[in-house]
Amino acid sequence: MTEPIGPRGHSLRWGLALGLTLALAIGSPARLEAQDISESLSSLNEENGKLYIGPLSRGLAAALNSGFYHTAEVHDVLGFDAGFRVMGSFVPNDLDTFRPVLPDTITVEGRFFSAPYGPAGSSGLSPTVTGVGDGIVLVPQGEFRDSLLALGENPAEWAVRFPEGFDIPVAPYAAIQGALGIPLGTELVLRFIPSFTPSDDVGSISMIGGAIKHSLDQWIWDAPPLNLAVAFGFQHFKVGDYLDANSTQFSLIASKKLSVVTFYGAGTLENANLDISYEFEPDIVANVPVELQKIEFRQETPNDVTFKLGGTLAVGPVGLNAEYTVASRDVFTAALIFGTF
Repeated sequence: MTEPIGPRGHSLRWGLALGLTLALAIGSPARLEAQDISESLSSLNEENGKLYIGPLSRGLAAALNSGFYHTAEVHDVLGFDAGFRVMGSFVPNDLDTFRPVLPDTITVEGRFFSAPYGPAGSSGLSPTVTGVGDGIVLVPQGEFRDSLLALGENPAEWAVRFPEGFDIPVAPYAAIQGALGIPLGTELVLRFIPSFTPSDDVGSISMIGGAIKHSLDQWIWDAPPLNLAVAFGFQHFKVGDYLDANSTQFSLIASKKLSVVTFYGAGTLENANLDISYEFEPDIVANVPVELQKIEFRQETPNDVTFKLGGTLAVGPVGLNAEYTVASRDVFTAALIFGTF
């Protein structure tokens, strides 16, 4: 049996990564508050919650693993760079809608009704969080509707409206990042988001991550035609009690410096897991006590092989970087970097 989806007025506090991604969205068509989507998810049970938020959470997972490197060259000992990086994962158009999972049964006054709901004059599709337009409306049908009328209830008051789409073509992400050269041709990378609380509903948002990059060309050539490096990176991203995300990546990087421009490419094996948690009160059944339900689920991005192409323009201590990741979810990264190049 699938739990019904409550129509309105739910007790939900939910932050997801949207608290951060929307706060940092620099190119979204609409100015959104993180709480807008938090409230939207309040009407969704676990199955529909996964379908509704999936395109954005998977986009966030793709963005998490981008922008770690801008060259295969490793800093000399105590050489460094620091900067701000913005990543955006493109959302495919075919993920803008989903087909809601409808309740199999519902109970009213001790009676069970099968297939109690159906879409009100629509295709049966509803926008995901990244889609556009109002959510689908489900209305009582069949014996369930007849029973409501017999009890003196207005079936319209039992309608279920799914959340609207927020027209998000790109899932954004951002981080402050620095790197430091240490002995043995190795470089340490630190990436973080300072902890901040955009609202009490969203809770505290923070991220910490890092990487280690090791030069391979030092073991191959005295005067390398290309710089080669291997790297391992990780991140832990948290939003209140609502989202806990972890990602890892292994990379093989090659780069070539030409005057003030460095071109690079990388093959990467990466994955990410997002644990999502929120509270849901299914108050669709009038005058029947219900308990607050804790909804928890994991959205996993399995091992994904990606290919990254990028370039860095360095003038003195200032560098501008652009990177494109070719994968199941393409990602564009831009960075402003200061340091030794």
